[in-house]
Amino acid sequence: MSRATGSSGTAGNDDLDISSGGVVAVDTETLRSAAGGLRALAGVCEAVRATLDGAADAAAMSGVWIAMPTAAATDAGDRAARLARDLEAMAGLYDIVELQAQAQSAAVGGDLVLATKLHAQAVGLMAADPALAGALAGVSVRGALAGPLALNEQYRSMFATSADLGALAVLLSGAATVLGLGTLPRGTRLRGLDTRVHVTRLGPGAGGPVAPAAASAPAGLVQAVDRIPRGEARVRVERYTMPDGDRRFVAYIGGTVTTPDRAEAWDWASDLGLYARMNAASDDALAAALTDAGAAAGDTVDLFGHSQGAMNASYLALSGDYDVSLLVTFGDPVHADVGEDTLSVAVRHLDDPVAALAGGGSAAGVGADGSFVATREHPGTLRDGQGLIVPHELDAYRETAAMLDASEDPRMDAVRARLDDLGRARSVETIVYAAARDTVVPPTPYVRGAAVAVVPPPYAAAGGAVSAASAGGAG
Repeated sequence: MSRATGSSGTAGNDDLDISSGGVVAVDTETLRSAAGGLRALAGVCEAVRATLDGAADAAAMSGVWIAMPTAAATDAGDRAARLARDLEAMAGLYDIVELQAQAQSAAVGGDLVLATKLHAQAVGLMAADPALAGALAGVSVRGALAGPLALNEQYRSMFATSADLGALAVLLSGAATVLGLGTLPRGTRLRGLDTRVHVTRLGPGAGGPVAPAAASAPAGLVQAVDRIPRGEARVRVERYTMPDGDRRFVAYIGGTVTTPDRAEAWDWASDLGLYARMNAASDDALAAALTDAGAAAGDTVDLFGHSQGAMNASYLALSGDYDVSLLVTFGDPVHADVGEDTLSVAVRHLDDPVAALAGGGSAAGVGADGSFVATREHPGTLRDGQGLIVPHELDAYRETAAMLDASEDPRMDAVRARLDDLGRARSVETIVYAAARDTVVPPTPYVRGAAVAVVPPPYAAAGGAVSAASAGGAG
């Protein structure tokens, strides 16, 4: 089974494109077997053409002229042979990308010998068929330029200095690609000092358009977006009791909050720190909220996040602290290489300058079978009076979520199946949290996975604060 740059398709809307995360899982032997079958079919078509020619000649000798469909037989044979060549080229391309992905994983894991060996095998395949190298480069360039070109178009629509802003758009995405900060390989961990934070349970009505007391699973991505916190809320946790008694959790994490308040956990300092792979107050607050909600190591936690909250979710999915079966991100400035047990859904707007920081995302497929990346350009332009950041706003991503909910693309079936599974729960409890950084207590050495110190449950249940003296973080 090889992974390679995968095809993409529309999702019932000309503006929305769903691709399998840059690559799709492909059995290259099946491709080559199909190519062999097509070559055999081409041979059959040639035999049919020869038979028809013979029959026409025999009829002509008898004085009868018959129009035989020899041209159709020839055309069918040519198409079968051409498709066979294309399938064999695809198989070779998939093999190369799979070797490159394995080499990258080996390098991240510290096995430089294996990484070098795998890279050499990929180079050998390209040397044997230079056309494959060209095809691979073409696919990579098209994927890398999609976002910058969309950003450039937005900037050109409003500003006379389109060349400068267009260059800025390309530089933004290009820098993310070169620095490699936009893609998070498996094993990525946050560095730096722990931040002292506390989270506070909020009452009904906080956290977004949907009342936090809603006792049901989201029926689709729009309902999930509506549960991503806004206002004073930062994290929403839903606790599901399944028919067999097992507990499952879903966390929704909001984006960056612009404020001069130094106590804000989801501020720009946390945002920029997370992008630089440094521990942040927002990550510790997410860990504290999940702990207070009752999530223990190894429990199943599904994640939905926007912007900085998407980064929080991505790091948590990589941490291994929980069994993350579903990761859905909107406008995520990073793309995490989660394992095969996690269904990864990344929703990006090509003209979103924050999503552009992902640098096009992972060059290899991430997550479980059925994982995908959904992209589109946000309708309208800056010339219409929209701000630079409008394509990144949660309302814009809500529109895209509605398109996905209405999509007949089969890759949405896996998302629906996971949400339907949550819908079988006997009961659903919802807790919405505010969060604040402790600006008095100095930071302590950051220890991944350290226990979270909480106040006694009766106080927490009454709506009090839960402090994270050494929150394990989410990255």
